[in-house]
Amino acid sequence: MPIADCTGVLLAGGQSRRFGSNKALARLGDGRLIERPARVLAELFTHRLLITNTPELYEFLGWPMTPDLAPGGGPLAGIEAALSRAATPCIFVAGCDMPHLDRALITHLCSLAPGYDAVIPLTVKGWEPLHGVYAKTALPIISAALAAGTRKLQAVLATLKVRAVEEAELRAVSATALQSFSNINTVNDLPVA
Repeated sequence: MPIADCTGVLLAGGQSRRFGSNKALARLGDGRLIERPARVLAELFTHRLLITNTPELYEFLGWPMTPDLAPGGGPLAGIEAALSRAATPCIFVAGCDMPHLDRALITHLCSLAPGYDAVIPLTVKGWEPLHGVYAKTALPIISAALAAGTRKLQAVLATLKVRAVEEAELRAVSATALQSFSNINTVNDLPVA
């Protein structure tokens, strides 16, 4: 059953400096990189939103789109824009360069949202804030941080009521949960298929 009380959000605003071109549009199998996470979110969420300052590049997805409210604010600005636009109490956010999203894990994270500003995986490598759930209650805090010049998601997480989802819980939900956080930074990172 689709998730109706949370909006599935893809962030497509990165500079792709290490990749050398717009990685969201890189060829992967018979499509583009962005199409993999977009397909997963389309299957899971009734409401979807793409955050991009270049909507003309992504018209082929057929998704609603909105730009950053604070251009140059990085992923934090993308989350702010999504929370501002979403008609649901929370959003699930992922990067457009994450080809291994896990449906069971996303569903689990969304189920934990009530009562928290954010639900974020926490592995031995640290927080995974670009694979998490953010509630509308986080919006004023995020907007204030951006207005004060803060761009780091980690700094804002420290001011939110966060439900950490640690590795043991992640693995209990799905054997492939940790693969969900892998993203594409260079051409060599692209999966074979």
